[in-house]
Amino acid sequence: MSLNWTSGYVADLTYSHGYYHELAPSFLRFALLFNGMAHGAGDPVSGNYTYCELGYGQGVCANLHAAANPRGQFWGTDFNPDHALFARGLAQQAGIDAHWLAHGFEQLLDQDLPEFDFITLHGVWSWIDASARHALVEFMRRRLKIGGVVYLSYNIMPGWSAEKPLRDLMRLHTELAGAPGDATSSRIRGAIAFADRLRRGGAAFFEQDTRAGAMLDDMRRDDIHVVAHEYFNRSWHLTYFADVARSLEAAGLSFACSVHKSDLAGLVAQRRRSCRIDDLELNPALRETTHDFILNRRFRRDVFVRGADRLTPGEREARLKDVAFVLLRPAASVHTTVSTPYGAVKLDATITAKLLEALGPCHEPVALGVLMAQAGLSEGSTEPVFQTVATLVANNTLAPVFADDLRRTGTARARSHDLNRVIARRSQDTDTLRYLASPVTGMALEVAVPDRLCLLAWEQGARTPDELAAALHTRGLPDPEAHASRFLQEVAPTWHTLGLLAQEPA
Repeated sequence: MSLNWTSGYVADLTYSHGYYHELAPSFLRFALLFNGMAHGAGDPVSGNYTYCELGYGQGVCANLHAAANPRGQFWGTDFNPDHALFARGLAQQAGIDAHWLAHGFEQLLDQDLPEFDFITLHGVWSWIDASARHALVEFMRRRLKIGGVVYLSYNIMPGWSAEKPLRDLMRLHTELAGAPGDATSSRIRGAIAFADRLRRGGAAFFEQDTRAGAMLDDMRRDDIHVVAHEYFNRSWHLTYFADVARSLEAAGLSFACSVHKSDLAGLVAQRRRSCRIDDLELNPALRETTHDFILNRRFRRDVFVRGADRLTPGEREARLKDVAFVLLRPAASVHTTVSTPYGAVKLDATITAKLLEALGPCHEPVALGVLMAQAGLSEGSTEPVFQTVATLVANNTLAPVFADDLRRTGTARARSHDLNRVIARRSQDTDTLRYLASPVTGMALEVAVPDRLCLLAWEQGARTPDELAAALHTRGLPDPEAHASRFLQEVAPTWHTLGLLAQEPA
């Protein structure tokens, strides 16, 4: 199923083209600040910072962040040459000056690289072998600055306890039951069919744990590339939070906070109170592992730091009020119930309505302190307001904007527009790249094909509904008039605020 150089990692099926906002520098800075810690994010003189993404996949996040964050100097590596070729090609087409390497983690230790303010890994830790994980920790030990931040996402126990035996059986089937020379995709489909025959035949394993059957159904529906990288690498490292934290201690790292949606939205805190657990009596390893049991969590998104710059409550409040925010969608489309993988969270309807009413007419980021004053939320406790804002950020409704980034949006606009133009042009032939870079937020947002094609037409001077509809009709899009009207009325105003449009909307 694999060649020796892959160490059991699926390499003949490339990774998906997803985007994960948790890797964005501004998101990480906000999450730390919300949890009472500061991160300077840059040299005090130049204001620049260094960033490295380990295992960047197709380089989608890497290039979007490099385009939208001109203060950052971006590096990254992925051992798959197909991934590196795609990432470099996208960067070259968009004129992005970044360093996308094609080394394994062991090789990376010998490279001449700077020290980094940010090191991020998404979808890596659980799917590589022990020697590669050791190399990652050693790289962090050598290359993370004092005060630096590591973002790490990984599979976690106990949430996978029902599904792991099925995954192991199916992985064994791909190794032992396929015909010599069968492609990985064929072997995986064969393993899925094999497991499905067991289920339909009444195997007790499926009858006694329905979650395994649900996983099998998900695998049958999902894209084969996603299934391959999620379940069929030789290494499928499942452990507990306490073990991961202990591993990272060798790099001088300590746990800072979880940036999982369920944590930022306050769901974990609610469930913990229901269980009558006083987390002040628990150390971080025990507390976070207990949280995983409370949710039966299967995936974590964590931030670790090399030295925590902890703020007093007063400092935290003042700094949070200095952070500006911008709406990522029309205020009318925002709901007061936020879904997470582990349950729903109800926003404070009054606070949410007042914040959205104050922010809705704004065409630029507004500092939270100013926003609270405009919304009549300056009196009383600030914590409910902060929690509401954090939930809206976690739900991709609001985006934080820091003052040092806002001063560089001119450069960011040019770089982001170049990349977005490349992505929009590719939309004429394929729907692979679905995200556009915002030079205001330093993050990206998912955009449907019609809106990407409207961006192309806008870049070519189309401003009226008829002009946009004519451009969409030329590209064979159905119902072009409706798409054009919606773009001008709903999308363009928001995109102008986010810096996605080169000129003001008509």
